[in-house]
Amino acid sequence: MPITDNGITKQLEFGTGDIEVSPGLLDMDENVGVVCFMQTEKQPIGVQTDYEVPRVLKAEETPVRMTFEKIESIDVVIWALQEAKRMMIAKSLL
Repeated sequence: MPITDNGITKQLEFGTGDIEVSPGLLDMDENVGVVCFMQTEKQPIGVQTDYEVPRVLKAEETPVRMTFEKIESIDVVIWALQEAKRMMIAKSLL
């Protein structure tokens, strides 16, 4: 299962094609950006789903999510993901 709960933390296990990663706005009074992670049927990694832009999601539709109140916070997550990718590439070259 791609989304696991061991009682202490929840973990998203990427790489098998069965987690949908969906950007959008959370259906709230404030302007809150959201990236949602939902379990789905296995499909090729990188397949994109068509949806209305902007996609507005209800909280109950998003079992695991990252929310952003400031754009700068998105930049920090992008940086961390890029660094994790760089580290994985560097290790695979050893």
